[in-house]
Amino acid sequence: MLYASAILAEWHKIPQTVFLHQIVPVTIRYLNSDAENNVSFTFINEQNVSLRAMQESLIQDELYHYKTLYFKILGMHAKLPDIILTTQNYTTTLQGLPLQVNNLNYPRDFCNVLAKNLYIIQHKSVQFNQHVNLVVMKLEGNLSNLEDFAIPYAQKGEIKEINESFPVAQIIYYAFIPAAINELKMSYFNTDKREFQKLSFPIKVKDEIVSTQSDINPAEDKNKTLKITIFVTLGAVLLLLAFWLRSIFNALLALLAFFYAGYLSMPMQRVCLKENSKIYILPTKNSTIFRINHHRQKYVKLNEVSGYVKIELENNKVGWVKHEDLCQN
Repeated sequence: MLYASAILAEWHKIPQTVFLHQIVPVTIRYLNSDAENNVSFTFINEQNVSLRAMQESLIQDELYHYKTLYFKILGMHAKLPDIILTTQNYTTTLQGLPLQVNNLNYPRDFCNVLAKNLYIIQHKSVQFNQHVNLVVMKLEGNLSNLEDFAIPYAQKGEIKEINESFPVAQIIYYAFIPAAINELKMSYFNTDKREFQKLSFPIKVKDEIVSTQSDINPAEDKNKTLKITIFVTLGAVLLLLAFWLRSIFNALLALLAFFYAGYLSMPMQRVCLKENSKIYILPTKNSTIFRINHHRQKYVKLNEVSGYVKIELENNKVGWVKHEDLCQN
């Protein structure tokens, strides 16, 4: 509807059908009789839509200014906002309109992205352990909801970086993919062609394993194993980011992470315990004596706290001994 006031405004182009999570353009046009020609826009009363970008007004003909707005569809019952157009002397309101939202019947490999187009810019794969590969990829989308990107069959996945210069967005995404999968396949919905399109690349890994062995000695502390895994994963991600971003800082952080993981994974130290030394249940002064070490003997050292050393005994049991009871040679 065209409003009879000093600012005349109407909806000009609205898509007939939209899809959940799609980025959709809508265009308004307005006639401003104010000599200042400076119009501000206020958006109210929207429902299940989020404004992503607003194009500068372009004079397309002798009468009207045109402005294209980009909204992300957040729910099935969506409504465009009421738009208040204000100049120095006048104000008018363009009433929002409902949108017809459809849900996609998507395939199993759908990556959650709807876009004008989507490209895989770079990708790299490394062996994480015998069962899982770590895959890192850089993607670029146009008019896309790349912030929702995910590989549905990944054991774990995360967006590590997102950059947007609307309407183009780029992300760096990493995923842990089962080693049995030798080709990463995904599909996205092309909003121009109104169809799902496939993207894929082979998962080619080198022989090296970037994580600790899966058959770690059960005597190792579980917290230590977890720390090793965390630092190796962090190092691998930082190394791949350094490769793509050509960042010396990320490369240094990756080396530090790998160095610390290597330090943690070093073979366990063995200590010698004196004859007739006491082995305690806890590293405290009044702790119960667990047993007496009747012969000079070596044990695997697990930890050290406040003058006490934690050792491994037979049958996966542990005990604590005083540091002064260790053999000197």
